[in-house]
Amino acid sequence: MNTVKKKICILSILFVNHINYVQDMPVRDAVNKAFRPTNTAAANVPAQQLSADSTAVNLEAKRQAVVSLVGKGISYMQSNAEHLDQIFNGFTDNPDFILGELYLFVYDEKGVCFAHGQQKDFVWSNMWEYRDNYGLPVVQNIIKKAQTGGGWLTYTWRNATKVSYVQSVDINGKRYVIGCGYYPHAKEDSVVSLVKSASALFAELTHQGKAVEEAFAIMSYPEGQFVLGDLYLYALRFDGIVFAQADRPGLIGKNIIDAQDANGIKINQLIIEKLEETNQGVWIEYVSKKAPKKTYAQKITDSKGKHYFIACGYYPDADRKRTVDLVRLAYQGIKANGLIATKNIINDKKEDQFRYGDLYIELYTVNGVCLAHGNNQDLVDQNFWDAVDQDGKFYVRNMINKALKESGWVDYKLRNFFKSTYVQKVSLGTDTYIVCCGLYPISKRETTILMVKTAVDFFDAYPREEAFKDFTATSGKFVRGDLGIFVFDFNGLCFAMISFGKTF
Repeated sequence: MNTVKKKICILSILFVNHINYVQDMPVRDAVNKAFRPTNTAAANVPAQQLSADSTAVNLEAKRQAVVSLVGKGISYMQSNAEHLDQIFNGFTDNPDFILGELYLFVYDEKGVCFAHGQQKDFVWSNMWEYRDNYGLPVVQNIIKKAQTGGGWLTYTWRNATKVSYVQSVDINGKRYVIGCGYYPHAKEDSVVSLVKSASALFAELTHQGKAVEEAFAIMSYPEGQFVLGDLYLYALRFDGIVFAQADRPGLIGKNIIDAQDANGIKINQLIIEKLEETNQGVWIEYVSKKAPKKTYAQKITDSKGKHYFIACGYYPDADRKRTVDLVRLAYQGIKANGLIATKNIINDKKEDQFRYGDLYIELYTVNGVCLAHGNNQDLVDQNFWDAVDQDGKFYVRNMINKALKESGWVDYKLRNFFKSTYVQKVSLGTDTYIVCCGLYPISKRETTILMVKTAVDFFDAYPREEAFKDFTATSGKFVRGDLGIFVFDFNGLCFAMISFGKTF
């Protein structure tokens, strides 16, 4: 027997909770026990039903702590300018400068790392060419930000969106860049990160003389690096022509300047109007598929002076409750109106009866044949019994088996992120069908739980040595920002642990 153990930081900067997942204990029972809230009113609520507000990281407090730590580091450097080596060692190892997942990093203007509280092996390395998941020069952007007055910037680090605060400081005639950051684990920040990363990539490729179509093709790949669960990019030229669309590639080349929401808001015209008034990114709010949607957009310009915008949006109210409600609505529709009438409505993209934002219904036979799919009608009539997710799990098979036993949640990984799907069987005479609806939750609590569940499945499916190797890869699939997997047996012997870049 082995124990899979997960270290997390929740709710405040210094609150660290250790939770154990025992192989022979049902995972959900372990999750509910480990995450039982401290207030009595919520004590009996399952972890998957807790609201986002009850588990959210206090981002304002986090940002204040980040700024405070950078200020503390600058003051320490200025008051001990003759002992910089000791100061940099302190930033890297001294717990006074490492607060939970918050730590300091220091570079010179050539990209040489002098201190790094997360990965000691970076020290004395030249990080100038270090690139993130999108191929963007993270350290160069950090230095540029500091040189132009400092402040906040967003990028990808350890497979997650990171928001950092950086400043420039002059010590003994040499200029250094000092910074600190945090992982918000929130959809809003992930949206901004995707758009900014794509905009930076566009600028870099066009600067190299590449055609704009090459940059937009990267953004349009449905399984590519700019897709994160239900988050995807689209891009329009200012005349309304679509140049990128990762969710509906068929729109590329079409003019959608007059597209409007249920309230008559001309969405793309509004984005363009706002972007013409500023050089910063803009947010707009509107209604799509019966749900409030928030979209972030940023203007980009090609070498010929033509303007485009890159955008990404999300539905803040598309949660687990809405997911379960949609499944129950589809169940009732099948019972009341029959299979054929209901599946025709599900497959009709002009009908929103069984949609809410990016939530939609899937309907399967017990043999894995897709009868209806609210997001992609091309998948209808295909058999997904042997379909596997990005971790090699038979996710449709697992959904069917789960529903045949009881209604509930099934977790797997698609489109570069964790997905949770609620399933329920519906019987019509001697025939049984499976109704499903899934969501991609991005919050620290949800990500933590789904990471551990995925690790348990991986541990069961692969040789132990291979599992432990993957668990301890510093930029591997079992690392998301400040979250990482570690494993103990019942005697307390550690088999795998990753913590802030140090593997034990």
